[in-house]
Amino acid sequence: MPAIVYMADAVGTQTEVLVVRSLSAGIPLRDFFFKEAAAGVLIGALIAVAFFPFCFVLYDQANLAVTVSLALFVSASVAGVIALVLPWLLSRSGADPAFGSGLLATVIQDLLSIVIYLALATVIM
Repeated sequence: MPAIVYMADAVGTQTEVLVVRSLSAGIPLRDFFFKEAAAGVLIGALIAVAFFPFCFVLYDQANLAVTVSLALFVSASVAGVIALVLPWLLSRSGADPAFGSGLLATVIQDLLSIVIYLALATVIM
């Protein structure tokens, strides 16, 4: 579970930096939203594909490997979208996205990563 949470945070943090920088430079979110969302999905897919054989060989349980891989994919994908939307919402509400988005996005991403993993484990395992 810590690996799932960490990977989602890594994707989210990189996206947050780009969004906050873009907002401060006056670049509209629509100019890069879909590219960044696609990047989160792609990174999640690559991580999931890379982690599956490692988990399967280490634990010799296909259900566990599928669960962890899917959780990595979904968590990274969701983290990218959260990291795109949250700074934008803070900026729209008049708050400084550089001060609020990092901590708040991390907490949301961590909680969602845990919920995603447990939900998938409940269904698959």
